Order: sequence, then C-alpha cells, then structure tokens
Amino acid sequence: MSLSWSWRERIKPWHRPIPRISRELLGAWLELFVLTGFAIAQPILDVTGEAPDFFLFRRASRLDMLLLVLAVTIAPALVLGLVELAAELAGERARELVHLVMVAGLSALIALEALKKLLPMRGKRLALLALLLAAGFALLYQKGPWVRLWLRYLVPAPLVFALLFATTSPSAELLRPVRTAAVAPLRTASGRALPPIVMVFFDEFPLQSLLDSSGQVDRRVYPNFADFAAHSTWYRNATGVSGFTPYAVPAMLTGRYPSKVVAPILQNYPENLFTLFGSWYNLKVSETITQLCPPVRCGVTAGSRDASGLGAVLKDSAGIYKSIVSPYDTPVNPASFADTQTAAEAGGKGGKKLDTKDPSALFKNNLSNAELNAPSRFTDFLDSIKASDAQPTLYFLHILMPHTPWRFEPDGALYNQGSLPFLLSLPEEQWPRQYVELTHERHLLQLAYTDKLVGDLIQRLKDQGLYDKSLVLMTADHGNGFATGERARRLGPSNAPSLMWVPLLVKAPNQHAGKVDDRNWEQVDLLPTLADMAGIKVPWKMDGLSEVGPPARTRGDKYWYDHPGDRVSRDGPSNWATVLKGVTDSLVRAHQHGDQGFYQYGWFADWVYKPPSAIGRVAARPAAKATIRNWKLFATIDPKAATVPALVVGQLTTGVPPPGMTVLVAVNGRVGGASLFYADHAGQPADKFAVIVPDFLYKRGPGQSQLQVYLVKDGGGQVPKRLLPVALSG
Repeated sequence: MSLSWSWRERIKPWHRPIPRISRELLGAWLELFVLTGFAIAQPILDVTGEAPDFFLFRRASRLDMLLLVLAVTIAPALVLGLVELAAELAGERARELVHLVMVAGLSALIALEALKKLLPMRGKRLALLALLLAAGFALLYQKGPWVRLWLRYLVPAPLVFALLFATTSPSAELLRPVRTAAVAPLRTASGRALPPIVMVFFDEFPLQSLLDSSGQVDRRVYPNFADFAAHSTWYRNATGVSGFTPYAVPAMLTGRYPSKVVAPILQNYPENLFTLFGSWYNLKVSETITQLCPPVRCGVTAGSRDASGLGAVLKDSAGIYKSIVSPYDTPVNPASFADTQTAAEAGGKGGKKLDTKDPSALFKNNLSNAELNAPSRFTDFLDSIKASDAQPTLYFLHILMPHTPWRFEPDGALYNQGSLPFLLSLPEEQWPRQYVELTHERHLLQLAYTDKLVGDLIQRLKDQGLYDKSLVLMTADHGNGFATGERARRLGPSNAPSLMWVPLLVKAPNQHAGKVDDRNWEQVDLLPTLADMAGIKVPWKMDGLSEVGPPARTRGDKYWYDHPGDRVSRDGPSNWATVLKGVTDSLVRAHQHGDQGFYQYGWFADWVYKPPSAIGRVAARPAAKATIRNWKLFATIDPKAATVPALVVGQLTTGVPPPGMTVLVAVNGRVGGASLFYADHAGQPADKFAVIVPDFLYKRGPGQSQLQVYLVKDGGGQVPKRLLPVALSG
C-alpha cells in the first residue's frame, strides 16, 4: 500500500492539468498572434509581396526577406505577450485588463484598415468610427466566450499570410534560386572592333523640361546637355512605354513591351541587353531598381551606398505600415523608389484608386536615400570608367536623377526638402494647382544640377581618352506628368507631353556633327538599334525595331502601358507639338537670368527679385501671424552649410485667408517667390503655403530676421495691391 501510494505520488505531477493561469496565458497569446497577424503581418506582407522592387531597391537578400516575415508575423505577438506576462505580476485582474486593452487596440487598427477600403471618409471621423467599432468588438470579446473561441480557431491565418508571401506573391520570385544559363566566355568580333559603350539611364526626366520655345535644348541653363546634343544624334521624338520603372527599364533592355507583372530580375528577363552583350563585352553595370545583369558578369549591380539590407527593409516597412494605418490617404508614386513619386499612380488596372496597396506607391516611399546618394553613385560610376579597362567594355548606369524627391539646387547644394511633407494626404488628382506648380519648379531646379553631372561624365570620358572612340547613349525610362487633376506617372487626358516624351541622345564612335532625327522612336527600339550599331544579332523576337537606316515605324501614334498587357495609345504629332513648345522661356525666365530664372516661375515670375514695395503698398504693421515649419533652420544662415533653408513652408494662424489670397515670401527685401494658400488634408482649411526661394538671397548670420512674408491683397481695377506683413514664429 505504501509502495503503491509512493508510486502514484511520483507520477501525479505528470497527470495534473496545466495550471489555469498558464492555459489562460497561452490562449491569450494565441489571440494576440491572430490579431497582430491581421493588423500588422497581413497588410505589410500584402503590400511588400506585390512590390518586389521594394526588396530589389534595398538589395535585400533572401535571408533579409525571411527575417522580415518573421519580424512582422511573430515579433509583435511576442512583444505584447511579454507585456501581458509582466502585467500578471500585478494580479490576474490587471493582466485581463491589459489584454482587453491590447485586443481593443489591435481591433481598432484592423477596423481602420478595412474602413479605408470601404468608405470615402477620412481623417478624424474615420479614426473615431474605427475606435467605436473596436470598442464594440472588445465588449463582445469580454461578454461572449464564443469570440475568444473564434479567434483561437483563426490561429493558422498569420501562417497562411506568411506562406502566401513566400510562395505566390510577385516578391516570392526573389526567394527562389537563380537559374540562368551559363554565360559564354567573351568572344572576339571578327572583322570589326567593337567600341566602348557608355549608357546612362536617367529617371523621371521629361524632354519638355530641356527645351526652349524653339524646340531646342536650352543652352543657357543646360549647357552640357546642349553640347552633347550638338555632337550626337538626337532622336527628338522618343517616348517611354511605361511610367513605372520596373516595367519601363526591362522593356528598354529586352526590346519588348511590358506584358505581365513580374519582378524586374534576371530570372524573369533572361533575354536582355546584358546577357546579349555580355558575350562580347566586359560589363561594368550599376542598376538601381532592376537586377537584370548576370551576377557572374556584374556581381552586385547597385552602388554599395544603396545596399542597405535588413535594417533599411525593416525601417521602410515601418514607414509603410504607418501610412497603412493613417486615417488619411497617403498617395505615392513609383518611386520612389523613392522614386520618389509623389502620389498614388501607375500600376493600377482600370483606373482603380490605389493607396499603399499600390506597388508603385511602395517604391516611391523608399526613394529618398538613393536620391540623396545619387551624386555619390554618379561619382562611383565615373571612377569606374578607366582607360586601362580591357576593351570593349559596356559601362551602364541607371540613376534616379532628376527623380523625386527634389532637393538639389542647380549648383548641387541641398535645401531643406524635409520641411515639406513628402506627400500631401490627398489623392494626387486632388492636389491643388499651387502645389503641383511648386513640384514642377523644384524639378527644373534639380534638372539644372543633373546637367552638371552630365558635364562631369563627358569630361571623365575625355580625360580617359574614351570620348571620341565610344558609343555614348543618354536617355530616360519615362518623364513626369505635371498636370493638375492627374496622376504624375499614369497617363491622363493632358499629361502625355511631359510623361511620355524623354531625351534620347546617341553619339556614335568618332561622331562630331550633331543631327536631329524626328522619326517615331519608342524605347523598345533601344536594344535592336544599339545591337545593330554594334553589329550584334539579337536572337529573340522583339517588339522594337532597329532605327539604323530609314525610319522603321510608319504609324504616328504612341503606345503606353500603365499596366503590363494593357496597351493604350496617344496621338503622336499633336502631343509632340506641345513638347516642342518647351518651358525654359515661357514657364520660367531662364532666357533672362539663366539658372536664377528657374525661381521666376509661372504667374508670379515678374515679381521675383523685386522689392516688395514694387509689387504694392506695404502696410506698416503686421496684419496676420504664421508659423514656419522647422523654424530653427532659419536661426543661423551659413552659405557653406550642407543644407540651405530655401524651402519656406508655413501655416497662417490668425484665421483662414479669403479664397485667392496670395502669400509672398521675400528674403532681405527681395521677393523670392509666391503661392496661393492650400489645404493638405481633406476638409481642412486652406491656410498653408510653401515657397522655394533663391538660396543666394540669404546672407551669413541670423536668418529669421532675413525672412519676410506678406499677404497680397488685390484691390482690383486701378487700385494698387496692398501687402500686409505677417508676423512669423516657429
């Protein structure tokens, strides 16, 4: 008996039920696992899964991608579980209260994400409705055991989200092993010497921005582009085929129109310029968004400054999630990476409004670092061009210039781009005209700096003795639409001239005389033409045509793909006529003041550089107050500082100005720019303004006193304007 009792006592712990508190903690953690899966993992994996360019842009490895999946699927529930475990120290009731609060909070996030898709309302009303729904769900959770049971039955859901990301999403292609045919050894061309080839793909670069009213590159502000055009063949009627880089660049490098949504990687485009020319050429390739060059030839094709890996992936994913759970729309462009662009745009089929679900939106959210590093990447590219290189060599660079975010002055100085929220919380087609005009002005300023980079490239080639003997090609994958009421990178009723037409300049070896060729060129013609010039046969079928010799395309319309496989067309001659009207001596005053004329933009062009008293009668006392964003930046001005506060962003705090009221910004008694007031959220008053002013108007020393802001009141008729001073603060 004693022995039997002792045996039972020894095995009794193995038969005891798990203590109640342990079962409750496990069940509570499973509930948090489900809720964080729907609130965090599903939206992040859904967005990033649809945008392989997000990972390509960051040069994320397979391990980085898998760690992201673990981070968003497991980590949030683990962290909240630890919080709940700590709360248990204060007692069961405290733990249950903390758990209920977390259930309500996660439910609010899920409700907010769902309501943004279902309802048109935004802002505080949307957030309040989400909170009310979350409170109702929390009440049901507390009162109804069936809700807890239902949540626990959903435990497999987060794992399903991760599995779908890793197996069926477009980004899943990046997780699969690279299978490519062996690259043939370099061959020597028989009977002819192959020239070095230098190719530069710019990005978000409308041809129209280069031109004056005579349809020529304006030498007064773009001297290096003009000089290169004077010694090359300029295909002036060239157009891109898509406003989204992951579709546009593969089309240029394969000679095929975009036909399906796939990642811009070698596995999906094994027949491309690099695999073709790689049999004849040494390759020095720096790609930005794509990975089309075989690693055995090119290695890692992005500049090391952009290869940020897991840290950048996690940081940018957090930024994406912040946009997803915002009660406002956060429109973005493809790049952006950044691409930096600046609104919801291409990639949506059938005109569907795209939010952070848009893969191109995701791309745009991640452009800023690459854009900031663009000059450094350009320098690295220049350094890679050496006379000692075994020739023939193909030098290739895709650089995000003059791509958004715009932050460079014409001389290369940075200004305070961060003072302006990168995106207005409005769909891009609802952006106010004055904001669109500001983006256009800033684009032109950055393009002037891009011209300086072109001069550096030409000089490097000459210094290395490669300029004359090389085939040099400069172009862009697409432009940028600056039409109010339309998306910048999706084809609309009126933005075709600035979105579709791009620069295309080709200097053949030993070419010294320039030539303008106005044939109907589309960017799918680039590969067949380049191969024909090099005497290399393309062994696959292409949509593009070789434009060596007589014009090969007889139609006049232009093809475009907002979405692969969905072709639209625009009339070529009528839109091209608009392109040739240019902008440099009409939209701005470059013909009068060179680079300084870029600040003389649009309707206020004639005001800039004049004293305010020349515009109207200046009142003696301040009539309003305004706060200036990042006011501390203006405390001390140093012309040699890394960032110059050229962007003045403010908000009137003494009431909403009347419709049509103009705000004028002056620096040291000279007008720097003007703007109408606008609202950056739906339903908010139009009391904000943003003006970029010439940085050279500042003087060294205290800067806040150098800035003056006025409200311009138009008396109408013969009554002179009145300028009402505005008191400024931070």
